[in-house]
Amino acid sequence: MPRVPADHSAFGATGDPHLGGRGGVSATPRTPGVAKITDRVGLLQREYRPVHMETFPSEGDIGRTRKVTSHESSQPPLTTVLWPRCTAVHGCTGRAVERLGGCPAHLRPDEFDRFVAGLRPGADLDLRGVTVPAWLLDALLDALTGPDGRPHIGRTRFDGAVLPAHAVLHGACVEGDSSFDGACFLGGASFYDARFFGNVSFRGARFGGNASFHAARFHRHASFEEAVFAGDALFGEAAWHADASFRRTVFIGAACFDRARFGRDAAMQAACFGAAVSFKRVHVARHARFERARFRHGAWLGPLVAGGRIGLADASANGGLRVHAAARQVSARGATVHGAADFRLRHAELDLEGAGVGGTVTVRSLPQPIQGVAEPVWIGPPTVRVLSLRGVSARGLHLADVDLSGCGFLGLHRPDLLRISGDCPFATVPARHWQPFGGPARRGRAVLAEDLARRAGVGGEPGRGHGRGHGRRHGAARGRVRRGGVDAARLEALYRELARASAGCGQAALARDFRYAALELRRHGDHAQWRRLTLHVLWLTSGYGLRTSRMMAWFAVLIALLCCGATYVRHGSHETSAAHTPALDRVCSAGRRGLLPAVRKAAFAGRGAAPGAVIEDDRNVTGCLQ
Repeated sequence: MPRVPADHSAFGATGDPHLGGRGGVSATPRTPGVAKITDRVGLLQREYRPVHMETFPSEGDIGRTRKVTSHESSQPPLTTVLWPRCTAVHGCTGRAVERLGGCPAHLRPDEFDRFVAGLRPGADLDLRGVTVPAWLLDALLDALTGPDGRPHIGRTRFDGAVLPAHAVLHGACVEGDSSFDGACFLGGASFYDARFFGNVSFRGARFGGNASFHAARFHRHASFEEAVFAGDALFGEAAWHADASFRRTVFIGAACFDRARFGRDAAMQAACFGAAVSFKRVHVARHARFERARFRHGAWLGPLVAGGRIGLADASANGGLRVHAAARQVSARGATVHGAADFRLRHAELDLEGAGVGGTVTVRSLPQPIQGVAEPVWIGPPTVRVLSLRGVSARGLHLADVDLSGCGFLGLHRPDLLRISGDCPFATVPARHWQPFGGPARRGRAVLAEDLARRAGVGGEPGRGHGRGHGRRHGAARGRVRRGGVDAARLEALYRELARASAGCGQAALARDFRYAALELRRHGDHAQWRRLTLHVLWLTSGYGLRTSRMMAWFAVLIALLCCGATYVRHGSHETSAAHTPALDRVCSAGRRGLLPAVRKAAFAGRGAAPGAVIEDDRNVTGCLQ
């Protein structure tokens, strides 16, 4: 068993006022490791000295100083702690061992032997404020090792402790609550395959080197809030059975959470990732929260499955953002991405309102489940439902196979850069149920959610329709507008831009619907009366030139009118000819008596026929006249 040096040679002999030492023997070693970690986290542990000011003289004492403050620096007061302090070395803040007076690092050899002999597997360990050398840590872990080869520790307290470089706690089983608040690891630390059966807290801890929690198990709440990882932080295949909190944690090196399992929430609000970060095949039972997080070298989140929400509101990512996940909600409101943003999602409702992206934003639905990560049993199609694109600023926006029936577009920067591919349904107005030729019912006309909300006069945000038809239309009507408060001119301009963008990506039917909606807004809201009348005529006759069936109907009516006119004209000419026929008959009847004798005489004289022949000719002529 390692023995404590009798002369305490493990500690420096030079006092350091910043570490609590005073002239003679120092309470903490002033090693290069301490200087390194102090420099890295100086902003978090910097203390400001009080400013000494002179006392100004009162009236009548002008020219004399009543009190002069000495400029020599005084010794800082000893740090106030909440536990019995070590009395073996002046200035040591370590927890004193009961009935021995000194902390474990400052015990005499015989006292240290008695202290270690009293430890058994599962015993409590209290090293608060102790500067732990490597030999001390090894000795304590050896004394606590059980038959299974793992150190078994009960209630563990390392608050404010300074642990040596390469602190190794492989396979340690902490059976009670453990606290490492404010602890300082001078170098690397390994908790590989460790088991924490109680609550564990590393709040404000500082890791000077690489820290490994690979395959560790946290059975209750685990907190790493405000911790600083100067090296790489490895949490691959770690499992949290309860909440895991990394709020305001600083990862200076790479952070790896591949194949990690979070039993409840993964809280990483305001965390700072200074290098690469990886969350591959991660499963979060509830919410993965990255609000206000900072990713210095981009973020690659996924493949990831979250049973609840993935929060990226007000997050910042330099180098791009990629989210490949299955979740119920994904929020990136107000996020700032210096690069491209790619969202490949399943079953999610995506909110991008106010996001600023330096590259192209791509949103697409994943039809197949994510391989390697089990998804919860969710009802409904896996299509992504985009809730809001208001205020989004990007160099391009590509939407593929997403539901836009409840999406808000008003305020989108550069809507002409929108590209739509696949099946991207919008909200619709009711279609005409009666078809003149008995054909299939025509689909409803596509409109924006804000337009439906303006018509219905409903306030709130656009709804989250879960299907096509009336449910979607009623859900989409809940737009963020006051009653009649949406500016029709802005909607008209937005419709025109979206129509141009839709036509450019091969969505001709959608472009026609958007042009129709823009002209409808102008027809009802234009201030010039003559323009409104003109638009009414265009709408009535041809649907602004966009409704072929209406134009064909009017063309058929025009042809019918022409046919009726031609028929009427022809019928009028027949009536005129019929009116002239009786007059002609009267003329023929009046001249018949004078004509017949003359005819008879001429016929008889010319032919020299017999009287019988004349009679026959008379009959023939009479028949002809009749």
